[in-house]
Amino acid sequence: MASENSYLSSRAERFVNVKTILVDLLVRAGVNPFHRTDNPKGIINFSTAQNTSLSPVIIEKLNKPGFMKWDEWMLPYTEKPCLWRLREAVAGFLTEQTGAKQPLDPKKVLIVNGVTALISLAAFVLCDDGDTILTPSPMYGAIPRDLSFVSNVHTYPVHLNSKAGRDGSEPFELTVDLLEATLHSIRQQGHKVKALFLVNPNNPLGIVYTKEQVLTYMEFCKRHELHCVIDEIYLCCIYDQSVPNSSALGFDPEEIPDIQRTHVMWGLSKDFGMPGSPVAALYTWNNDVFRGVAGLADFHVVPGYNQEAAAKLLEDRDWLHNVCLQSNLNTLKEHAQITMATLDEIGVPYVKPSAGLFIWLDLRKFMSDTPTPEEEMRLAEHFLDQGVVVPPGAGFFYDEHGWFRIVFAVPKYQLVEGLKRVKAACLSFANKSGKT
Repeated sequence: MASENSYLSSRAERFVNVKTILVDLLVRAGVNPFHRTDNPKGIINFSTAQNTSLSPVIIEKLNKPGFMKWDEWMLPYTEKPCLWRLREAVAGFLTEQTGAKQPLDPKKVLIVNGVTALISLAAFVLCDDGDTILTPSPMYGAIPRDLSFVSNVHTYPVHLNSKAGRDGSEPFELTVDLLEATLHSIRQQGHKVKALFLVNPNNPLGIVYTKEQVLTYMEFCKRHELHCVIDEIYLCCIYDQSVPNSSALGFDPEEIPDIQRTHVMWGLSKDFGMPGSPVAALYTWNNDVFRGVAGLADFHVVPGYNQEAAAKLLEDRDWLHNVCLQSNLNTLKEHAQITMATLDEIGVPYVKPSAGLFIWLDLRKFMSDTPTPEEEMRLAEHFLDQGVVVPPGAGFFYDEHGWFRIVFAVPKYQLVEGLKRVKAACLSFANKSGKT
């Protein structure tokens, strides 16, 4: 219930004062942002998962003469539930990128203003108030917010072990045995579990699930009548050529164990570096789920101008394959290698990334023998004092303290300078901690 003196509803009070580590660090860094010439001593942001290294390529394309102009049809309400041209463009693009066995159906594509909105909408449509969704941890730090603020749906983390298991599992591997054990345990506690939420490629680990793993997760969901919701927002950021795409959209529909409870999300925010102009797509084979989300789409409309621009980007296959996507992969690969080389210099273990914009690193060697949440935050504060934001594992709801994430998808000059600061901060913090 709302407090007696509050002007807010109980719904609003549930989230209005919620504070998160990631947001807090960024707000503090925002008062003194780095600029190459105007403020070179400012704070470098290695926290926000945005692909600013791709910005020059996108800006050049959008600013080409004749690429876009305002048209009369953009001023009234647009098509319901979204622009058909964009639905066709997304279906065609995702068919190509995922290697789909059958062309994806534009009628199953729904467009809204970002994957953040889609996660919230999925919780609202698939779950009742107080229901629970499972998701592996470490997780994208905003998942609990996206699921709970509107729909009051709980997130239950399936904590992954940073060490290899006796059963032969790899570090940070999401096994079906772990899912089964977690589901059994929380059902005993009274949780009503409705779905499994996955991010593939994974944020913050920078790994890609294998096709066999994705299939076992979908089989797990079918066995327990759970929805399998997969966020594939980093679909086109797999820069390790030895790692195959494992998109759920690439499966033959007959291979999907429970196709009516399988739903896929994708957007332009990461693959095209455009989170400030969010355009995202839900692909679902379930007509009821489609209608449920479409019924709320008016609250999450992408402006007609932006829909048209997104469609034009996705339709230009020559530019996509020969300029944009290849440039993105080349840059991400180079920046990942630069980052790993710096970490190797100071002996920092990490999960070797093959996709995404980031690297998950283990800084426990600079901390006490049994790191605490407080010490983890002290190291995060120390990074901030040294002029760089590097968020701690607690911001990703991870229970093993001492892990951090670095986003390397920034301009190269910024990456190089930021990594110098990371190195200096780690070594000086080790001295404070009595480590050598």
